[in-house]
Amino acid sequence: MFLALVGIGIAFVILVMLMFIMSRWRKVGPNEALIISGIGKRRGFRIVQGGGTFVLPVLEQVQTLSLEVMTLDVNVVDVYTAYGVPVTVDGVAQVKVRGDETAIATAAEQFLGKTPEQTREIARQTLEGHLRAIVGAMTVEELYRNRDAFAQRVAEVAESDLANMGLTIVSFAIRDIRDKQGYLDALGRPRIAQVKRDARIAEAEAERDAAIRAAQAQQEAKTAEYEAQTKIAESSGILKRYNSSIRFKLTRRRLKPTSPITSANINLSNNLSSRR
Repeated sequence: MFLALVGIGIAFVILVMLMFIMSRWRKVGPNEALIISGIGKRRGFRIVQGGGTFVLPVLEQVQTLSLEVMTLDVNVVDVYTAYGVPVTVDGVAQVKVRGDETAIATAAEQFLGKTPEQTREIARQTLEGHLRAIVGAMTVEELYRNRDAFAQRVAEVAESDLANMGLTIVSFAIRDIRDKQGYLDALGRPRIAQVKRDARIAEAEAERDAAIRAAQAQQEAKTAEYEAQTKIAESSGILKRYNSSIRFKLTRRRLKPTSPITSANINLSNNLSSRR
């Protein structure tokens, strides 16, 4: 009986210990990182990605850092370009915490304890500052005609500042560039006029080509009809000549002189008739 109670007690203790360990075991997905701080850490915390770890009660504290992509609307309003034309630029950026341990540690120092909205706002303000500076150094024509190069330049300049916060730019694109003075509309008018002119020319050329092809088709049809009629006429002439040849031969046969024996018989019959 005593041994049975001891066995039950040992099993209970093991069960409690397993439950305790399971309650302190923290798992993390591939899109986040665990930041575990406490005593005995060389830099104050340790990082766990895509797995699990045991967190010591009381001695350690665990926080989660998201590694997911953040979509940011980046807008600057009425920023003066190099020649003093105010423009408004709308862009969109995809930003995330880099996946290496150094970047995660940097991002943990910068953003742990902040809400996702606060993190996005910090990144957005950084991008908008660089966007504003680059717009001020370019002309409207450069912004309008080289949007991809403009967006790439913003991303390259902002990348270093974001890297200091453990972030990286996945993508950055310019959605719209506009102004209130009609400057961009004026830039586009020559191109619009050229496109309309080219469209009219292309339409006229297409109509001309269609008319030429129709005329060629009619001419080919008339030529084919003439050739067919010519062949019919030639065939009819050959037939007529053949019929004439046959009639001529038949006529010659009818008009051919009578043989000597037939003539003698005829003369004898005539003489007998006269004597009677």
